[in-house]
Amino acid sequence: MKSFLIYIVLFFSTSLFSQSFNVSSLVSDVNNEGVIEGVVYDTNLTSELAFANVSIKNTTIEVETDFDGSFSINLKPGNYTLIFSFLGYKTVEVDNVKVTASGVVKCNQVLEALKIEADILSINNSFKG
Repeated sequence: MKSFLIYIVLFFSTSLFSQSFNVSSLVSDVNNEGVIEGVVYDTNLTSELAFANVSIKNTTIEVETDFDGSFSINLKPGNYTLIFSFLGYKTVEVDNVKVTASGVVKCNQVLEALKIEADILSINNSFKG
């Protein structure tokens, strides 16, 4: 019976220690990231653009703004180019956005609506011809 108890204690203690991992490496990676956050506005600054795209150039990282036009991206420290886009608006690139470890970078952006210009006279002439 004594040997059975020793076997069980050794089995559980071995299995317990075999599952250990380094928690500090997981926490330290999280602390080394910075944040880019901001709001995307319409040209007139009276309305925020919900569901506008904010992406990091040359990566697959992309987020959409929420109902208030705000966004937040967690990134490793470095310099990035942000691309702001929305259907019917001009796409804007913002270069050299510097992210530091545990830092927060504010990056608000205004997008200008595309303008459709047409020459009425040429349109009328194309229908007559």
